[in-house]
Amino acid sequence: MRRFVRRRDYPAFRAADEELHITVVSAADVPHLLEVWRVVWTGLQGFHRKGFDECFPDTRILIEEHEHLVDTIVLGDPVAAEDAARSHVEAVWFRLAEQQHQADAVKVDPLQRAASHLAFRLHCRLRLSEVAAKVAFTSAGNLSRLFRLRYGMNFRAYLQKIRLEKAAELLASTRLPVGTIARRVGYRDFSRFGQHFKRMHGMEPRRWRALEVAKAGRQYGHQLGRPTPTVSDHRKTGKKPVRAAKHSGVSN
Repeated sequence: MRRFVRRRDYPAFRAADEELHITVVSAADVPHLLEVWRVVWTGLQGFHRKGFDECFPDTRILIEEHEHLVDTIVLGDPVAAEDAARSHVEAVWFRLAEQQHQADAVKVDPLQRAASHLAFRLHCRLRLSEVAAKVAFTSAGNLSRLFRLRYGMNFRAYLQKIRLEKAAELLASTRLPVGTIARRVGYRDFSRFGQHFKRMHGMEPRRWRALEVAKAGRQYGHQLGRPTPTVSDHRKTGKKPVRAAKHSGVSN
């Protein structure tokens, strides 16, 4: 796909894009999924062509989306793969809505467009000036003002907040390494990710994950009617406690 973009061979790029999607859908091995996907894909051909003609979204964003999707799938974590696939599909529907309403300025909500874009692009480099000009179709100053009015914080603080919230979700629900999660939510600097996460959640990512795993283990035990033994219980019996992380399959 990168090679075709460098050549400006967009028909070949779209063909490679289709081949990639067929590979992913086929690998899922879900009955009738490929047939359903083909119907949807055929219906979106006009949307794809129009997207390239209008240069939005640009091919760099498309390639980044697909790289993230493939990289997550090959990690072998079903929850993380489902999250990546859902984000990818939702981004498509968002762009479809963008096309339908782009010509009608009255229906355009700059803040809603910007917030939706951020939610789908956490793993990308996001700058206020670019989001304002290419997504919200307003000035950077006005978009920053809208974020402060609605959320009580500026663009950068809002972006950091939703990145760290997404990181916490992935730490609790997937087996992805902490470094992978940091990159998934847009952090290239792992140490900075750790600092920001601790500032928001009060502890480092690994410790937070361990506590969430232990909490999930206790909840599961209560659902079965067998509460997870505490440290004091094991002191009474002389048995060593079983670590919840071992049963959950979650790695640090």
